[in-house]
Amino acid sequence: MMRKVLVYNCMEFPEKVRLFNEGIKKEVNAVGIDADFVVPLCPEVIENIDEYSHLIISGSEASAMDESFWTLELTDLIQKFVSADKKILGICYGHQFLARVLAGKSCLYKMPVAEYGYSKVNLKENKLFENITNPVCLQLHHDAVSALGDDFEIIAENDTAVQGFQYDGKAIYGLQFHPEFDHEAAKYFFEVAAAQDPEFYGYFRNALEDEQCLTQNRLFIQNFLRL
Repeated sequence: MMRKVLVYNCMEFPEKVRLFNEGIKKEVNAVGIDADFVVPLCPEVIENIDEYSHLIISGSEASAMDESFWTLELTDLIQKFVSADKKILGICYGHQFLARVLAGKSCLYKMPVAEYGYSKVNLKENKLFENITNPVCLQLHHDAVSALGDDFEIIAENDTAVQGFQYDGKAIYGLQFHPEFDHEAAKYFFEVAAAQDPEFYGYFRNALEDEQCLTQNRLFIQNFLRL
């Protein structure tokens, strides 16, 4: 089967939709595979997933603990990919929503303090992390996952939250951080968050000492697409 990725974008604001799609397109082009980019309520895609080998689920302004207008559709899409033994990568909200579908809503919680900025993430050995060493990763989240159960392996974490999981030994992964956004895109998200929350810089973290170290983060998505 040819590799082709379906990218399901749950972002709600046009600029965020654009930035996410551009970030993923960069890695899709680097690997050299085809991709379709869709937004919620796309029944014609959901009904026939045969042409896709991979699914990427975006972050979102929404909370994975809440019911959104795409909740049933995305749940159905994930279940179809799992049943067909296809590959899935959930990013931030996508990571949380994937865990919700596979482990139940009780695995989600709202953090007492949001995690925004750059943090060091500890990785376990995994094919998804090939050629990635001591990464510093972009964080943009209020919610997190825990108590995932025996079917899950925690493959990445920091001192704040679970940062990555693999489900049932399959190529089904969640990443809490954002490997798809470059530093310029990150600045946009920080500016938006700071404008909305006067306490933003009280919890903003910055472990990024050298912008060049972000280059290797592109491999998170490239490695997934090569599986």
